Amino acid sequence: MLLAGFISACKNNPTQVILNTPPPVIGKQVTGDTLRGFLSGTVPNTQNGKAHPIYYMDSTVVVNKNDTLLIQPGITIIMLNTGPTNPKGAPEFQVYGTMICAGQKGSPIYLTVPANIRKYVSLTDATSPTLWGGIECAGPTNAFTNQGSGDLIVKWTHIEFAGGSSAVTDPIVSSAGNRYAIWYQNPTGHFIMEDSWLTGSTDDPLRISGGNISIFRNVIECCAPTTGDFNFKSGTVGDVAYNVFIGISTNGPKSANPSKTVCNVNIYNNTIVTCGWRVTKPSRAGSTNIEDGARGIEFNNLIVNCRTGFRLLDNPLADTADTQYGYMWYYGSTDAIVHLFYPDTTNVGGLEKPKPGDVAGVAKANDPQFVAYNVEQFTASGIFNTFPTPYSSQLPLPALNFMRSMDENGNARFLDVTTPFKSDFHLAPGSKAIAHGYTGAVKLNNGTAVPVPIANCPVATDANHIFGTYNVKGLGADYGAYQTDNSGNQQ
Repeated sequence: MLLAGFISACKNNPTQVILNTPPPVIGKQVTGDTLRGFLSGTVPNTQNGKAHPIYYMDSTVVVNKNDTLLIQPGITIIMLNTGPTNPKGAPEFQVYGTMICAGQKGSPIYLTVPANIRKYVSLTDATSPTLWGGIECAGPTNAFTNQGSGDLIVKWTHIEFAGGSSAVTDPIVSSAGNRYAIWYQNPTGHFIMEDSWLTGSTDDPLRISGGNISIFRNVIECCAPTTGDFNFKSGTVGDVAYNVFIGISTNGPKSANPSKTVCNVNIYNNTIVTCGWRVTKPSRAGSTNIEDGARGIEFNNLIVNCRTGFRLLDNPLADTADTQYGYMWYYGSTDAIVHLFYPDTTNVGGLEKPKPGDVAGVAKANDPQFVAYNVEQFTASGIFNTFPTPYSSQLPLPALNFMRSMDENGNARFLDVTTPFKSDFHLAPGSKAIAHGYTGAVKLNNGTAVPVPIANCPVATDANHIFGTYNVKGLGADYGAYQTDNSGNQQ
């Protein structure tokens, strides 16, 4: 009955308001303040009578097949023994069962590193700073269980400086070296990420190698020194909407289907700022991208001072017949950026064309009018004749040391290091990006309607538990992640 109620609610009201509830409990409570080895049950947010405790993780935590590990709201987990010099490899979560980070608004979870390295991330050196491994979920062919992991649910959680190098191999990561901050790879499972932050990574901040996904209202900032995307591969189906991407090496959201199974991702109402400028590989994009047999939709994305606009790749060819796009808002502070609003085959292999509803003018035209972010701070002087160069020689800042001004509760926004204010990507009253997005039906070329969202409120389960409902929403009337009716990004 509970499950039926969840699904019915999702069908009748696609934008749900999920109120904070008492912290859920699964199985036994984990004891002690140091997490390591095989764990299941609940990491409680009270410890020795103290609320919102700090835990430490000095080696890898393994969530076994058919087990569930639940982290309650308000918890901070500090990773120790970080970096490739650790002979056992930096700590990570190896997930064969189900893992749930059940943060709440006003009581988020932090998965982070000690304070002395938490305040910066180098964008020019792939081995610095020393980082922890991340959340690595088993694929369906792993040697331990011969099946994929269970579900991974991340809500109101800060995941900081993950994806660090490993000195040794492990059963999930096939070789020593860089890891993804989050890696999910079970085509029959669910990955849900809502209202969370990914800050800093060594490669892709997120890679989905198969799974039913629901990724709403997150902030992904300053990830990947020289290459990396918010990456969706074969076997991935779902939605990526109302997220903010800022300062990623290559793309924000990117879809590719090299295994030719299915990769069908709706990417809409995202704000994508200054991405693509650190990529060192040729013929790569710098905002959002569909390629190599993948399909989906791209609508209402707000793309500001990125190296390229949306790219529908020609080689390897995207599934152009089943991809629909339009209503992109582009801003570029220079002619060089404007030139690649619509990437062509000469530059980075794009087949996309201007579409109805697109906003794309000359340099410095169509400022979306963010509440507190100066879009004109960017200059592309020297970028194209020195490309590819380390980001430290390019603008806009941040460059070598990206400093975030943030209290321990994570309340502060981005720090714009060229001016004294903190950036805020809400649309200011009077912005022309308000109320001009597309909210109608989306149809393929053959007339088939596309469900938006695809997610249809997935319910994550394990053998004994049903956890939560998921707050998903279709196309928003305002371009970008922030909606004036407060239904979009909450960060």
